[in-house]
Amino acid sequence: MRRTAWADLTPEEETEQAALCADLEAAGISSRDFGFFAREIPEAGIHAPRFDYGAAAPILIQWLPRAQTPLIKERIVRSLTGEKAATPDALKPLVSEFRQAADEEGALKWAIGNALATLADDSIADDLVELARDRRHGGSREMLMDALARTKDERALDALVELVDDDDVAGHAISALRRLGPKSSLPYLERARPALERQAVEGVWPIARSQATKALERLS
Repeated sequence: MRRTAWADLTPEEETEQAALCADLEAAGISSRDFGFFAREIPEAGIHAPRFDYGAAAPILIQWLPRAQTPLIKERIVRSLTGEKAATPDALKPLVSEFRQAADEEGALKWAIGNALATLADDSIADDLVELARDRRHGGSREMLMDALARTKDERALDALVELVDDDDVAGHAISALRRLGPKSSLPYLERARPALERQAVEGVWPIARSQATKALERLS
């Protein structure tokens, strides 16, 4: 059964998280809300995490390759997502973890892609192009499309045009191209027009059909 970062921990995961939290505490960082991801809902008695993600980033980056259980890795990845203090040091480790994650660890790989979508820069453009083009990673590559666009690297944008024809990630590739802007996206969408026309009619997923239709409307 698919398990994500919110799952109850197994004894092995408990042991691993306890060791990580001990390192955080030793550095003077409260580990109380590590692995707790929620938004503030006062009426439900739910508070936003009070974990200091920025201060914890160096320790979490060190722990990322050390963690042996996919769930604890995912908690680390989600804790680095969108955290400015994690750049640039987290980029190469995140790429390495995506590359090494087992095919059956789709939730972990998707979470890594999502983290890269918030942190990527052109220093890892070549790595992102390689991973995004590797169809063995299937739908786990979805958020890598946003990571490619974030780099603003021409090779990455060329890869997005190519990936409009990849049914596993087409919708996300088109969305990433569209977010380049009303004018900036036009040359890339024009190059992708044949694939956009196919996706608009024959796209496997609703997101691909919807995004392709919107992209063609922009072109017209």
